[in-house]
Amino acid sequence: MKRTSWTLLAILLLSLVLSACTTVQAPAAAGPQTYTLGIALPYTGALGSFGTDFRKGVELAVEEMNGQLEAAGSNVRFQTASADTEGTPDGALKAVQTVVQTSGAKVVIGPLTTSEVLGAKQFADENDVVIVAPASSGIPGAIAGDNIFRVMYPPDTYAARAFAEIAGRRGYQNIVALVVDDPFGNGLIDLFTTLFQEKGGSEVAVVKYAPEPADLSGEASKLSAEVERLSAAGSTAVFAVAFLGDAQKLLQQAVTDPNLGAVDWLGIENLVNPDILADSAHAEFLANVGLTSVSFGDAQNPNTQPFIDAFTAKNGAAPGPFTNYAYDAANIAMISMLSAGNDGKAVKSMLPFISNHYIGTAFQAYLDGNGDQAIAYYTIFAVNSEGTEFVPIGDYDGQTDAVTLDE
Repeated sequence: MKRTSWTLLAILLLSLVLSACTTVQAPAAAGPQTYTLGIALPYTGALGSFGTDFRKGVELAVEEMNGQLEAAGSNVRFQTASADTEGTPDGALKAVQTVVQTSGAKVVIGPLTTSEVLGAKQFADENDVVIVAPASSGIPGAIAGDNIFRVMYPPDTYAARAFAEIAGRRGYQNIVALVVDDPFGNGLIDLFTTLFQEKGGSEVAVVKYAPEPADLSGEASKLSAEVERLSAAGSTAVFAVAFLGDAQKLLQQAVTDPNLGAVDWLGIENLVNPDILADSAHAEFLANVGLTSVSFGDAQNPNTQPFIDAFTAKNGAAPGPFTNYAYDAANIAMISMLSAGNDGKAVKSMLPFISNHYIGTAFQAYLDGNGDQAIAYYTIFAVNSEGTEFVPIGDYDGQTDAVTLDE
């Protein structure tokens, strides 16, 4: 038997369910049963690298689960059916529809972003399809009673509080924000603005950009002008509420802009990625502006390193940021399916119980009334002075709403 706690839980739950049902239904068929686990993630576009790695995490979970089921003598096996969301709401809807209609999947891992999740939401709700989203965190996605479960990354109400507290601690009087114009970006910046001003902050100047931009030269010019204007009135910082690929496009302009290089920078969690430091000019710039980010803090537990080792052995490279969330989401989904059967309504009913008793590769999943992760503990990172890596400089505890900064 393998080391993972979810395996033991799956066997126990499956035994209990089968025992409870023996008096009211016929024994399970002796022949093999195949359950399809859908995958709908972005494999192209700005988030393509995340989606590709997430899919690999799901496939590893399925491979391991099938090995455990075979060893246990079970006649159930899992297979996957996958489609590219292309990182858009319409693409997510099409991907989920394609997976469900071509494979019969009733449970889908993904999509990735909140805008994608909301794009597929109506179809999932109307067709009893359960969506298990590993990394969606946008505030507009916090909806009670729907078929969406955001089991890993907590909603951005916590991140907004953490960023507002950091800004207040550092004495920023004004913020100039580059914000992706979608439910995630708008939800985060709206709450941040309210909290920042409640703490005594003054103006938050927002420059929005449409998802999947060809470049951000115009937006960079607007940011520069706003930084120059607000810096004259007090301490000002830039806040990048932008996806990794978009932030890299912004940096192409920012590295030569004296206004943007003269103030501190904050940035959302997906910017804590070694890829953003791969360009030496970008790395030097981010070190100079002290890019600071709040990212969900992964605690080490006995399942952490075995996942990393297994992923690396299977794929020839270590997992990227947040890939373990997809792996854990897949395990929660599969255990729920083993317990409730390959039925969307039954899985929807069972999944919160499974999630609330699941300890994964980094932390426990525990859902609130909206089906979202309720445990929020963030690490606060900054680019080191050499521009070579992100280093922890503090933390945020969502249960106590407390920020600790080591600076």
